[in-house]
Amino acid sequence: MKDTSITAKPGERFTLAVGQNASTREYWYLVDPKPDGSVLVSRGQDYASDSGDDAAPGSGGRLTFTFEAKGKGTTRFTLLHCTFSTCRGNTAARPPETAGPSAGPTTGAAPASGTPERITYTVTVD
Repeated sequence: MKDTSITAKPGERFTLAVGQNASTREYWYLVDPKPDGSVLVSRGQDYASDSGDDAAPGSGGRLTFTFEAKGKGTTRFTLLHCTFSTCRGNTAARPPETAGPSAGPTTGAAPASGTPERITYTVTVD
């Protein structure tokens, strides 16, 4: 099972990078449950192509989510991974309408066809 626990100090920033390829309709989203804003704040995301500045058709890249620890406490947030076979109606900026909260962290096993992967992280700020 993938470790999804993160510990940070107030004011500390950390990132999570995931592979993404828009040409194959593979996207990642920050979905509910989103972090408690008094504990952790999302500072956005940035995409970098694997092929550098000259993006090649069909090439993938890395999507990096940045977070900043704000105050002491524990919170959770979920990243949703959509592929062409697991999500419908989504775009690069808009998750599918079925992106409800997950019950908990995934086990690391491949999701069943038609079911997007959800990874729920637990962040403790102390």
